[in-house]
Amino acid sequence: MKHAPSFEETLMGSLRSRISIEKWNDAKEAYEENYYKDTILSIIDYVGRDLRKKYGNDTNSYFKIPHGSIVVEIEITDTELHIEAPFLEIGEKHRIPLLRKIAEVNFYPLNLSQIKLKGNRLNFHYSTPLHLCEPYKIYYVLEEICHNADNLDDELISLFGAKPLHGPRITFYDKELMDKAWQKFTSLLSEAEAFIHYFDEKRIEYFNWDVINITLKRIEYCIAPNGKLRSDIKHQVNCLYNKEDMKSRIQRGKKFLETLRSMPKEDFVVDMYVSETFIPKKSRSEIESIKRSLEKPFESAGKEIRNKQYTAATLTLLVAFYDLFYYNTIEDAIHNKVVRTLRNADKKAWEESANLLYEGMENIIKNKTMAQNITSTTKSFLSRLFK
Repeated sequence: MKHAPSFEETLMGSLRSRISIEKWNDAKEAYEENYYKDTILSIIDYVGRDLRKKYGNDTNSYFKIPHGSIVVEIEITDTELHIEAPFLEIGEKHRIPLLRKIAEVNFYPLNLSQIKLKGNRLNFHYSTPLHLCEPYKIYYVLEEICHNADNLDDELISLFGAKPLHGPRITFYDKELMDKAWQKFTSLLSEAEAFIHYFDEKRIEYFNWDVINITLKRIEYCIAPNGKLRSDIKHQVNCLYNKEDMKSRIQRGKKFLETLRSMPKEDFVVDMYVSETFIPKKSRSEIESIKRSLEKPFESAGKEIRNKQYTAATLTLLVAFYDLFYYNTIEDAIHNKVVRTLRNADKKAWEESANLLYEGMENIIKNKTMAQNITSTTKSFLSRLFK
């Protein structure tokens, strides 16, 4: 393997966010002027301009907004804000271990919201006086509820036999897109296997941390899985950054990729869908925050290139670029620059790839115009769904 990894563009079309930045400014201004109900309404508008009309009542005091397999209920009274999200129904068989797990979750990772038991139902809950509805705090509460529901439901259902209270509003990929997603999935895993074998053979196994990291984030970028596959990938990415020694993290990552390679297509297709969501799964990043996130890998790769460590530099830069896709929603202009850079470096020799990726990152950090624009050859699946 004397060349860099290949590049596959996402099947999902645009990665830009539906968030309305100006509505966040409205929320902050309303809170500063003590218009607390307007603060909450502006936060909802910030997430999506059509949400209030689509999911609210005539007085803008009660909303039922779907997010994956939960429905977030928001009630604004004259004095208080109440947020509740019915989550799971529990049975008697594994009741005690499940409740122990919920107690752990209420301690961590939950911070402001809590999961409470009502009869046989577990509900996310949060209440506060209106005058304490500071915009950042309320958005964090909504994010905390939605994201933890996404992360926990599959685990609690599979381990403890809990049952979802709501079915997610989902649209499965059509057959053509499903076949393309499966092809990309298997292709990415086969390429990762080849790189891992190569680096093991050359006794530079530490590069396999990068290979595993890049592969998992490429899968998320290329085919946007949901359900258990998405949760498993997220868990494995987090494991790559834990405090265990590098060898243990690499071995765990290898085993996970082997599990993915053995996955039958009928299991794969179950997680290939678009789910209606409330709070975005990824952060919206402005150009300045993107620049800041790239500064450290750009500096590290520059040192590696100067030391003629071209393989290391290539992998450093690829991890940074795929981090952008994995953790953020990105405006089309930035996405196009990154795609252009990755496509230029596709399967190039390590030295050439390192220099092309480095130059492309420099263009983004310094706001330079790139030579040509990118147009996707694959029609956006989301545009076909919601046009």
